Amino acid sequence: MAEQGKPVVIDAHPDKRQHQEHSCKEDADLRGSKGRLKAIASEYHVDARLQEVEQEDLAHRSANRQRHVMQKQQANLEAIIALTYDQCHSETAHTPDPDWLVRFFDLARNIHGHAMQQLWAKILKQEMLRPGSTSIKALTILETMTQREAQALQRACALSSTFGQDSTKKLVTGFRRRQGLVQLLRPEPPHKLSLGHYQLSYTDLMLLMDLGLILRTELESGVIEMQPAMPFKLQDTQYMLTPLHKGMRLYYYRFSPTGHELAKLVGKRVHPDYHHAICELLAEGFEMHSDVGETVNTHA
Repeated sequence: MAEQGKPVVIDAHPDKRQHQEHSCKEDADLRGSKGRLKAIASEYHVDARLQEVEQEDLAHRSANRQRHVMQKQQANLEAIIALTYDQCHSETAHTPDPDWLVRFFDLARNIHGHAMQQLWAKILKQEMLRPGSTSIKALTILETMTQREAQALQRACALSSTFGQDSTKKLVTGFRRRQGLVQLLRPEPPHKLSLGHYQLSYTDLMLLMDLGLILRTELESGVIEMQPAMPFKLQDTQYMLTPLHKGMRLYYYRFSPTGHELAKLVGKRVHPDYHHAICELLAEGFEMHSDVGETVNTHA
């Protein structure tokens, strides 16, 4: 009997309450490592030893798993083809080399994430427009890359530039002057930037080096001549650099040939903060003019 003066609360939906309690229990189970492993094993058809009673013999379980894998691979390929079709318009296209296509499909079938599938769709379209654009070696490396590694490459590309007559992408980190007698007696501080301040951490750089996409050693350019001015393309802006002193050299990390190849595929993001910072830094040692007539510094 209810206490006098206090309302009696009646659960009008006991079935709903029981369902909510069951759902909460399932969520809690999935948060635990055992529950999470069971869910993964079930999805990939390798959970027979985790069941109280094995429903089928080993041969049947193996066949079911292989069928599941093949269905997933088929779904992946169909998704990439659909994404490629959506990217195509009325451009003149060609049929890629048959060996390239076989290898492409063999690798692309294991690409599950939507973002990566979009990248593979872009590769297929580009190969139809310009056969030979993407090598099998680049495809093989790309197939092994995780989403995190692909994002690290994209961040590196946002900081990339080219200079001189070499079109290979580079990560410029700074410059130095030739060490004369005065500099030997009173050394100048290094004129350098940390890439880690611009979303490319040392860990990301090491990842890209381990993949063979960026060379492991920070390099130093040859002496940059006073005349003519040297082309320096930073993201989408072309500059001309004229050293303010003799013996100027740039520090940089260089993309490998495969890294340069993949860099052309991952998009053209820009990093305005890095763009501004590297221009400010270079303006300490170079006279810089952009292709739109802008002068970055006013040094004479």
